[in-house]
Amino acid sequence: ERAELEKLIGLDNVTRDGRKINVYANIGSPEDVDKVLLNDAGGIGLFRSEFIYMENGPKLPTEEQQFQVYRLAAEAMGMKKVVIRTADLGGEKTAECLDLGEENNPEMGYRGIRVSLDKDEIFKTQLRAILRASAYGKMSIMFPMVTDVKEVQQAKLLLEKIKKELKDEKIPFNEEIQIGVMIETPAAVMISGELAR
Repeated sequence: ERAELEKLIGLDNVTRDGRKINVYANIGSPEDVDKVLLNDAGGIGLFRSEFIYMENGPKLPTEEQQFQVYRLAAEAMGMKKVVIRTADLGGEKTAECLDLGEENNPEMGYRGIRVSLDKDEIFKTQLRAILRASAYGKMSIMFPMVTDVKEVQQAKLLLEKIKKELKDEKIPFNEEIQIGVMIETPAAVMISGELAR
């Protein structure tokens, strides 16, 4: 089976009825980028950034640490897309460097975008690192565990504030960086049209 799949490396991803599709990889660390390139993925569709926090021990990852990780992925992928999912912490994804307390609904409650918005200084650090790295490749941002349009609006407001700061500091970034959300909660499914708008 592996040998058959390896024959597809370098070929276009086209369905039997002739439709071209993109096949992207999911990764959890920069070490995974080599496998993405080896297997000829069209890009990175999901960079699980929470692992940077989970593997950093008792200290929060700095902006510079995160920037270096994202930049490495962006440069390695060249003009192929890299979608960074902002940290989906909470539930079963705990990090020693972040005390999230007890949660009554760990799978859907206080996690993902809600943790990020609540811990806005930590979120700001991550967004700055992603934006800085966006100057080195084709990068996008994806917000996890969204349940409400207001969460996206708040995240976008913070992102715009950070863009202004970076401009003022004359730090390059992709001003047209794409932003999206994961449609993974029942609430997001129900309001997906509003979220898209």
